[in-house]
Amino acid sequence: MKTTASFWILSFLLLLASALPAQFSEKKEYVEILQADYLESTKPGEQKLVGHVRLKQGAVILACDSAFIYEKNNDFYAYGRVFMNKKDSVKTYCDEMKYFGEKKLTIFSRNVRMISDKTIIETDQLFYENEKNNAYYLDGANIKADKTKIYSKKGYYNTSTKQINFKKNVVVKTADFSIISDTLTYHTPTQKTTFNGPTNILSKSGKIYCEEGYFDELKQESVFKKNARITEKSQIIYADSIHRSSKSAITDAYRNVRAIDTVEHITISGDHGIFYEKSGKSIMTERALLEQLIDNDTLFLHADSLKVINDTLKKERKIYAYHGVRFFRKDLQGTCDSMTFFPSDSLIRLYHKPVIWSGESQITGDYIELFIYESKIRELRIHKNGFIISNNGPNTYDQIKGRDMVGYFDKGKMKKMKVTGNGQTIYYVKESDGSYVGANQADCSNLMITFKEGKISKIKFFVKPSSVFHPIEKIDVAKLKLENFNWRENEKPKTKEALFK
Repeated sequence: MKTTASFWILSFLLLLASALPAQFSEKKEYVEILQADYLESTKPGEQKLVGHVRLKQGAVILACDSAFIYEKNNDFYAYGRVFMNKKDSVKTYCDEMKYFGEKKLTIFSRNVRMISDKTIIETDQLFYENEKNNAYYLDGANIKADKTKIYSKKGYYNTSTKQINFKKNVVVKTADFSIISDTLTYHTPTQKTTFNGPTNILSKSGKIYCEEGYFDELKQESVFKKNARITEKSQIIYADSIHRSSKSAITDAYRNVRAIDTVEHITISGDHGIFYEKSGKSIMTERALLEQLIDNDTLFLHADSLKVINDTLKKERKIYAYHGVRFFRKDLQGTCDSMTFFPSDSLIRLYHKPVIWSGESQITGDYIELFIYESKIRELRIHKNGFIISNNGPNTYDQIKGRDMVGYFDKGKMKKMKVTGNGQTIYYVKESDGSYVGANQADCSNLMITFKEGKISKIKFFVKPSSVFHPIEKIDVAKLKLENFNWRENEKPKTKEALFK
């Protein structure tokens, strides 16, 4: 998300610092009465200036309808159309201004309006503690800085530390983004804005939420922590900590990272995610896991790394899984070295010694494709050296080989498998009581297998097969195997947690 820390806060700080009246500082300067309709002393130690009052101290000009000066406590009050101008750069308007000498406190009250260049502060009361160098408001203020608008219920600025705190109902609006927060802190020397509470950052491209974090204007870096999340179009990213560089337009997310595609209903998680804003590419590592709801059951897939590429020209998303790929759902498991997944084409491809388990059947080939339509598995295609093995009992396996195979699913379970080219089978025949009769071994170029409850129930040969029947008492079932037989049950992930073992 394109968010940058603006100079809106800096403008406000400069305005506050320059607007504070010199006559209320510790510096000894005489006050010059430029104009007043009349001057009177109503009480000993009290002077009153009435009508078109204009005073000057150093570079500060003060105008008001009337003013009171109390010598005992060194207090000064100004009433009615109060106007203060410093060096023709900072102008302050209010209905009442009071300076309390013993407390070293200045209070601007009622319709306070402070203007400096393109920055305007409007509030009903603004306080300044001279000795503590603190300026603050407690009942809301609106600040306009160029095209930026700021509101907060409370605001505190320390002229020594150069730090300002906006608190309660903080709202910042710019042309590019808005910030809604509980507490914002800005430090002038480092140009660093800190969030210390629930914060929403809204822009045209999306939304950022966090409960702790900061913008670093000098380094052009931002960090979002505590329930941090970024929402952009169809993607939501969650993490314990999100770090973004404006220079490189790269975002790093750490620990408990989750990237959710709300359109494809795919979640990719891990402990380190890297998101490239310009290219639309993202990489997930460290316990990387992909989750997708298919046939009302979730498919979990783990790999050393998961890479997502958004093809803006074709308007499609491509997912790549590299090394140690393992996936699990209740009725479908598998492993391979690498995998590609194109949600727009509903196509998953498994490469390098892929193996899939569907029910009691193990399926292998040079590479395998899974087709998913409307969140349902529809087809499985095995390219070159297809081999299906089903465990039929102790050391007893039904086996099917062929050049290419296509499996058809119904309600998430494989119902039929078509074998094309160089078909070979070994199929055990049983009595109704479950005892073995023998094994039928046949060769046929093309055939169709029907599955029931994950096991081979029927084989249909499209041309007359070359077959032989082996009575059970005349065969060694442990040795009755087709060439390249390899039962890989020990590789099968049987739970979601087993994916990471």
